Amino acid sequence: RERLEESGGTDDLLSRHAAYFLAEAQAAEPELVGPQQRRWLSRLDREHGNLRAALDWSLERGDELGLRLGVALSRFWYARGYLSEGRRWLEEGLSVLGDAASAPVRAKALGEAGGLADYQGDFEQARVAHEASLDIYRRLGNERGIATSLRNLGSVAASQGHYGRATELLGESLTLLRRSGTDTDVVRVLIRLGTLAISRGEHARSVAWF
Repeated sequence: RERLEESGGTDDLLSRHAAYFLAEAQAAEPELVGPQQRRWLSRLDREHGNLRAALDWSLERGDELGLRLGVALSRFWYARGYLSEGRRWLEEGLSVLGDAASAPVRAKALGEAGGLADYQGDFEQARVAHEASLDIYRRLGNERGIATSLRNLGSVAASQGHYGRATELLGESLTLLRRSGTDTDVVRVLIRLGTLAISRGEHARSVAWF
């Protein structure tokens, strides 16, 4: 990099570097919940330094690529336990770009940042992030995004012990996902509803959900 800076070709190469690792992360994203998960996690582990460099360079320039990269890596942050790091990158990207980020990318980033905050027990910040994500998805008319945000808000409400509110939100999410989601989306909500019913002592109801 020092030699590159001397030659004056830094920006072009670092731009190509960031674009390459965005493509890598986006290729990995769907594989991190499939049978090739271990192989792709190992691949991202090996490139962690490059991924950090691409994030740092992109966000320093206020480039949306950095936020898109953070979103694509969200499952990696979860799987490897890099909750604070992932949350920091996403929150930095949201702060740096603000409304300059495209609405779909901003909505997804808010949802992922909220999920990481929820995992860390920062329920209030998680709620704020998910509500902001929900607002964007409503404006976009993105039904699956709306359903995902409602599911996330339901999970936060359950974590806070607001079981009635959680059941209501998850029920709304399930209705939408039966129409516009995948089978996997529907199953995730059914599992949450079953777990929530156990927390409420409604064991027969939990059996029905499961």
